[in-house]
Amino acid sequence: MFLPVTFMSAADAAKPARPNIILIYTDDHDLDEIGCFGGKVLTPHMDSIARDGVKFTRFYVASAVCSPSRYNTLSGRYASRSLSTQRRMPTTGPANLGWESGVYGETTCVAHALKAGGYATGMVGKWHQGTATPLTQFAADDDPNNPKIKRALVANYAKVVESVKSCGFDCAASVYRDNVDGGRNPKRFWLPRALRFHNMEWVTEGALRFIEENKDRPFFLYMAPTLVHSPSPLKSLQADPRITPLGFLDKAPDVQPSRQSVRERVEKAGVDKSQIGSTWLDDGVGAVLKKLDELKLADNTVVLLAGDNGNKAKFTCYDGGARMPFVARWPGVAKPGSVCDQLVSNIDFAPTFLDLCGITPPASARMDGRSIIAALKGDASYRRDSLMLEITTERAVVSDDGFKYIAVRYKPEILEQVKAGKKFNHWCQPMEKASHTFNADKRYPGYFDLDQLYNLNADPNEQKNLAGDPRSAKKLAKMKKMLRDYSQGLPHQFGEFKPMGEAPAP
Repeated sequence: MFLPVTFMSAADAAKPARPNIILIYTDDHDLDEIGCFGGKVLTPHMDSIARDGVKFTRFYVASAVCSPSRYNTLSGRYASRSLSTQRRMPTTGPANLGWESGVYGETTCVAHALKAGGYATGMVGKWHQGTATPLTQFAADDDPNNPKIKRALVANYAKVVESVKSCGFDCAASVYRDNVDGGRNPKRFWLPRALRFHNMEWVTEGALRFIEENKDRPFFLYMAPTLVHSPSPLKSLQADPRITPLGFLDKAPDVQPSRQSVRERVEKAGVDKSQIGSTWLDDGVGAVLKKLDELKLADNTVVLLAGDNGNKAKFTCYDGGARMPFVARWPGVAKPGSVCDQLVSNIDFAPTFLDLCGITPPASARMDGRSIIAALKGDASYRRDSLMLEITTERAVVSDDGFKYIAVRYKPEILEQVKAGKKFNHWCQPMEKASHTFNADKRYPGYFDLDQLYNLNADPNEQKNLAGDPRSAKKLAKMKKMLRDYSQGLPHQFGEFKPMGEAPAP
């Protein structure tokens, strides 16, 4: 149990017993894009975190897409609790979770409590959690060198920085509002086409500056690289290294190995060019680890690295979207080279950070996660019976014995059409017009089944739906009960698991 938040003197806050915390939260980064998880990639620095600490083999994000996953991580709460989600989808009906969730406008961000407890708090990279006011939208061919466009870019950036700081961060640097490329917004977007490229060096530079400026006090750094999400990392490596959301820098950052060397090392190692983004990202991670060594901070800094969602089944509860890489290094505490095979979730990050620092959030910031310090320490007593996942019209439960139950519950008007034979994706779009399936309907034979049960031990790729097998009836009933229990604590209605009329949770 956590103690209430206390405000500490500067002397108390500077005590070395309070560890620094760095969370590196990567973007669309699949398990096979890190070497220590079996990927045919060049990622020595990310691998070193596992070598010097713990590798988690059953880490799940509670909502497998960018913004709700980040909400999970920064608040310790299920994304359906976010105020932005509830404004768009009132709790008197079902939720169809997409990108709506964000900590902006709430007091639930872990940075609020850490800051109140005496920590310096910093954020660099991709935000995707909401802004105070809408940003100026640009035509694709707008020229960033045009003074009018430049002023608008600077004003946009200031709005993003202000919004990040309002969520408890002292510092916001090298920040992107959300995704870098225009995607399905070809006409107007928050960046002109000329600036729609990654700049890992710029993100790394912001992280290094924050660490340097706060080396004499305990700090929390949330580093959220834009890699390896689209646009193409290879094309970005070939682009002008001065490109940022602010426009073109006067000088390219020089904080990690050159872009040319990234291409040369990947080619020499025989790694497919499609994986070059992981190496570029890894160089940034390496620069952060090197800075900790240079400042003699490594021994008192917990470094965690995890992915926000998988790209093979994004927007679903399948393992290809929700089961992600997670490694952590805690010198002198976490046993080097250890492996944790127990269930862990990204909703556990916030309560873990507060537990590490002896801080708890206000009671109003109800957390669904729990501290995993025991897992980091390799304590054999650590165990979690189950995890709950939610995205689109799916909810799922993963049990500690290796089973997963997925329930798809469309809103009533869609369900009637489904029963009549019409197919919809899980975002309630008819398949002939559907987007956002990320080929999950092709990868998973049970995609259109309303009830799905998988034995992940025997069927890790979730190809055989056992929900209709009489031999699995008892297991199915048990998993359904778990989901019903989880549903009672969540705000929105969800089929028979939380029917209309049941009181919404806070």
